[in-house]
Amino acid sequence: MLGRLTEWLATSAKCEEAPDKNEEEQTAAAAEEQVAEKEEEEQVEEASSEDIVIKTTPFDPRFPQQNQAKHCYTRYNEYHKCAAKKGEEECASMAKLYRSICPGEWVEKWNEERENGTWPGRY
Repeated sequence: MLGRLTEWLATSAKCEEAPDKNEEEQTAAAAEEQVAEKEEEEQVEEASSEDIVIKTTPFDPRFPQQNQAKHCYTRYNEYHKCAAKKGEEECASMAKLYRSICPGEWVEKWNEERENGTWPGRY
């Protein structure tokens, strides 16, 4: 009888150990998946933060006031003056400056006026 009892205890212990190993393996696999997901998220965040750089026009002492309408108008004119003399490729940085400070509606309106010949500026 004692032999059967020890056999039964041994087999029941094996049965109990098997689920623990599976649970441990599943827990380890889930932890590895979570770590992999976090690493992927960090890589995506790093990649996206490297690609996106938000800048605006630097401070210009000619326009210290809060209202930047004249600053926008001047940057737009400076770009077109530069583009007329040197070409658009050399003045691409100036285009970024006026596009960052000027509202899109104003730029569209001014471009239409330039095309129609009603723009008050020289360039």
